[in-house]
Amino acid sequence: MTVYLSAQNLSYAYSPGRTVLHDISLSVKAGETLYVLGRNGGGKTTLLSCLAGLLKPGTGSVRINDKNLYNYNGSERAQLIGLIPQMHLPVFAYSVEEMVMMGRTPHLNWMGAPSFEDKRVVEEAMEQVGISELREQPYIEISGGERQLTLIARGLAQQCQVLLMDEPTAHLDLSNQQRVLEIVQQLKLKGLSFIISSHAPNDAFGFADRVLLLNDGWVMDYGSPEDVLTEVMLSSVYGIQAEVVYAHDNGFKVPRAIVSRRPSNVAPESINEPGGFLYKVFEQRLSSPQLLIVTGLSGAGKTTWCSRLAKFAKARGFSVEGVLSPGIFETGKKTGISVESLSTGEAKQLASLRDSENAKLATPRWSFSPEILEWANQTLIQKDSKDLLVIDELGPLEFLQGKGLTAGLDRIDAGQYKVACAVVRSSLLPKALQRWPKAKVIHGSFQ
Repeated sequence: MTVYLSAQNLSYAYSPGRTVLHDISLSVKAGETLYVLGRNGGGKTTLLSCLAGLLKPGTGSVRINDKNLYNYNGSERAQLIGLIPQMHLPVFAYSVEEMVMMGRTPHLNWMGAPSFEDKRVVEEAMEQVGISELREQPYIEISGGERQLTLIARGLAQQCQVLLMDEPTAHLDLSNQQRVLEIVQQLKLKGLSFIISSHAPNDAFGFADRVLLLNDGWVMDYGSPEDVLTEVMLSSVYGIQAEVVYAHDNGFKVPRAIVSRRPSNVAPESINEPGGFLYKVFEQRLSSPQLLIVTGLSGAGKTTWCSRLAKFAKARGFSVEGVLSPGIFETGKKTGISVESLSTGEAKQLASLRDSENAKLATPRWSFSPEILEWANQTLIQKDSKDLLVIDELGPLEFLQGKGLTAGLDRIDAGQYKVACAVVRSSLLPKALQRWPKAKVIHGSFQ
């Protein structure tokens, strides 16, 4: 039987006000593979549970062959659609073969005894994934990767028409990852459909017909791997600097792999070197805004890096504005944070070590002065477009609380700069790249 699975405007909430899936629509036809990609906690497992009928959507519907999933009884549904979870441990010490045989439950006769055909199917499923020699081993005593292969064999033994796989290659070595994906490909050619959640966009390039990209339960994009898995989209969803590597196949340029780029090590002096990285950045400012994110751990030298860039930019005749946030030290310990206007040179104390749990404007470590923050924001409000805008630094106050140097955030969001240099600590770099996926990332250190 040809099976067509679809979801229309599906939403799900574990509790009121905690919606984890928002208005999701998708479809998969016989012989198609759909990959669901996204970050941890993005809703992938919840989506598969809704599609399998384990969770009932708050809104929308799941349909098989234009019939609501819940209009099938349990046995009918299990013969049409199956779910292979990420990992699970049973209470009892079932053998591997017994675990795989559980996949035959929807097909067993009224007495529940496995037939010769059931045993043949189980044997074939174990052989396909390479666990036949483990048949008598207790499931709870084999390795995590072997358990994953057992669950996959159980799903294959179910012989349903649509198989949902939740991160099937997790815990597997490279050889077994490839084995599982090749099994998927072979069964797909026989008409079986797959919906696979994964953290491996490279697998999607090789095996997916379509990709659904989730971010915090919202569909960011849905379509072919080539159209969805772009550098900008991946950077936005995953908060990394992503690069798609292409290859030529029969005269066509096709995407083959996705790699993440590390922050570049760039010296501020390169602004003076024709052909150097920063030299090119300042040339390109005339055609489009150029955003630099300077990142690194606390004490790496980010403020010093920005200060030197501002110095070299002024020496070349570029106009500079913005704020620096150097630390205030007493007896070698950082006790405060100042804020300094690059336009006027005026400096004021912005923050001190937090000594109260009732501070209204604070991070876990620092208490901030609302008056000085307002002064800093006034410094950042655009009056005219300078060559270089420096914002040191955007931290938890801005990204997590929506407070702090909000004028700097607004200017970057609006593209109201020629070259902007925003300092962001390493832990918040993913959030910055989700917000500004086209930014160039620099490791801000000065030795």
